[in-house]
Amino acid sequence: VCEEECRFDTLVAVDVADTKLLGKDFEEKFADKIELCIDHHGSNRMFAEKTLLDADAAAACEIILEIIHALGVKPTKQIANCIYTGISTDTGCFRYSNVTPRTMRMAAEMIECGADNVTINTVMFETKTRTYVALEKLAVGGMKMYLDGKCALITVTQDMYRQSGSDESEVDAIASLPRQIEGVLVGVTMRERKDGSYKISMRSNRPINVSEICAAMGGGGHPQAAGCQIGGTLEEATETVVANVKKYIEKL
Repeated sequence: VCEEECRFDTLVAVDVADTKLLGKDFEEKFADKIELCIDHHGSNRMFAEKTLLDADAAAACEIILEIIHALGVKPTKQIANCIYTGISTDTGCFRYSNVTPRTMRMAAEMIECGADNVTINTVMFETKTRTYVALEKLAVGGMKMYLDGKCALITVTQDMYRQSGSDESEVDAIASLPRQIEGVLVGVTMRERKDGSYKISMRSNRPINVSEICAAMGGGGHPQAAGCQIGGTLEEATETVVANVKKYIEKL
């Protein structure tokens, strides 16, 4: 959290497509002071003075590594761990459609530079806290199916956080669950925020491009992983999301 007295020589945004994602307080104080944005989202709002954008990169860390190469710097073990983590998490441990030969080569290079890929993948993809497991149980228990099983929707409420002892920091892993169900094309996770609005996370299987669906609701992201924010009651938000998913699927 940056207080009012914070001062910067240079402010760089990484992996951020819109200043809204930086948080309201930060956006109000510093959005017009961002000198450089390094990003891989095709939906980038071009809010910085200068933008280094590569929408073909699977992760912003791929771009960072190319900068490191251009500077002639040999990655240390610490740098390698960070770059590998960024690539691994943005590709779902190399399972998503955004993985390219370049992605695999860069990951291999980071392992050669000392990245502990086994520990990183274990921590990021195979380790769950007890509070997360309790939250997942509540969320999955309330899952609903729409559009003849093509859309699966999970809702995570503030009450679920209280019941499980969890919080918003543990929800990201849940977002991938609905998409994993056989026959589902679009998986939706709706997170109730403290102000009553809903943060929508969408994950999809080919050929669905959820960034287009979310863009229609003021959001954006990647073809197989995108998001947006919606106001209104749970019923109203659900209706809006399902209607937009239906509209997209009917065009296929």
